[in-house]
Amino acid sequence: MNKKTVRAIDVGYGNTKYTMFHNTGDEVVSASFPSIAPQASAGPDLSGGVFQRRNTHVIEIGSVRYEVGKDARLAQDASYGRILDPAYSLTDTYLALVRGAIAYMEVPHIDVLVVGLPVNTFEANQAALTARVLGQHRIPNGNDGWRNVEVADVKVLPQPIGGLFDHAVRNNLYGRMKSQMNLLIDPGYYTLDWVVAQGLKMINARSGAHSGGMSAVLSAMGEAISRKLGEQLTDYSAIDDALRNGTNPRFFGREFPIAEFIELGKAKARQFVAVLANKVGSGADIDNIVLVGGGASFFRDVLQEKFPNHQIIIASDPMFANVRGFQYAGEQMANAAAFAAQRAGLPA
Repeated sequence: MNKKTVRAIDVGYGNTKYTMFHNTGDEVVSASFPSIAPQASAGPDLSGGVFQRRNTHVIEIGSVRYEVGKDARLAQDASYGRILDPAYSLTDTYLALVRGAIAYMEVPHIDVLVVGLPVNTFEANQAALTARVLGQHRIPNGNDGWRNVEVADVKVLPQPIGGLFDHAVRNNLYGRMKSQMNLLIDPGYYTLDWVVAQGLKMINARSGAHSGGMSAVLSAMGEAISRKLGEQLTDYSAIDDALRNGTNPRFFGREFPIAEFIELGKAKARQFVAVLANKVGSGADIDNIVLVGGGASFFRDVLQEKFPNHQIIIASDPMFANVRGFQYAGEQMANAAAFAAQRAGLPA
């Protein structure tokens, strides 16, 4: 039975995460780049052989060329803004990010590609996203022009389900968690997503998403910091990086202490967690609360206040939990399909 090429991509509003490869029994190797896709410059290369070239890929969608990748921030001008829209997954920017991730994977063909959607747009956009990602993708091939990468099959999952799968598989808890009530919480850049699931069976009435993730937290902090600086900040990425790394951001060439502004962000986070708690309930029947996503560390204390009787677990390397879980799920689905085909006497 030929081993299928399975890959996963988790395009968030803040970062695009993707899997590079996975050998059974080893860690899933993942990477990321910012979810920004400024239009590529049509001007000449000004590096002159002295400066390093940006680590990006130029992706063509129709007649528009986008520059995406690890150094994409260096390609944006001061007017560029992220797309924060429920229809994000159906935009050309999203597709450019998907193709950028495929370019970094450096594979000639993908048998199964697993992608995710926020809980609140999953039902509405699942079919359209599947159709958009399935089939041939024109990918830059270094200095050798272009190549086509075919995606033969696409699976779309609610994003927090990936985190549940990741936590269960990596900690050998799959058998136990299949019979338990689980709450997976994913504070992303634009949305706070959560799934209540009996095992891996999602309970729709208690799952949901709220348009209030780290972008709103950063905005609240950024506005207050702007007033302190006496200058309006238009890009909050320095604050985001500082919170993630436990450091202070730099503005105007100087380190800026942000400790006094963190409580403003926590207050904003409490508003969103209250929405979650109203739908989930007291949590008396919840066995496990697992926190994933880039905002996991920031939201943990606020969630612990709301669910004081639970031990809230942050997934290992939480920003990549969903995409790792997508990879595990995709491999399981590919193996099940191959086994079923073999039993039916069909080519695997």
